[in-house]
Amino acid sequence: MSGEPIDGPVAAATEGDDWPAKASATVVHYVGTVRDRTTGPALVASRYAVYVLAMALIGLVLAVLLLLLLVRLLVSATGELPFVDQGETWLAYYILGAIFVLGGSFLWRKKEA
Repeated sequence: MSGEPIDGPVAAATEGDDWPAKASATVVHYVGTVRDRTTGPALVASRYAVYVLAMALIGLVLAVLLLLLLVRLLVSATGELPFVDQGETWLAYYILGAIFVLGGSFLWRKKEA
């Protein structure tokens, strides 16, 4: 806007008095500079926040689906054992519980170190 020529009656009024045009151009320049320095980083940060939130939600859904798949696979695998009837889930839950307890205790020890 500051480099555009002024047409019409405004041009006739500003030819003799150039200071109002210069003042308005200066104000427009500084407002544009402040806007670029404030809203630019805010837009980038909000864009990253949306992407991170979307990836987190997709990751959560994938984790739940993988856990369900793991339970189903363990139920099928433990159903082949002679002491577990086909379709019983108790051994699969014990196995998953042991995996989570061991993983949690490992992470707890890493926290203390």
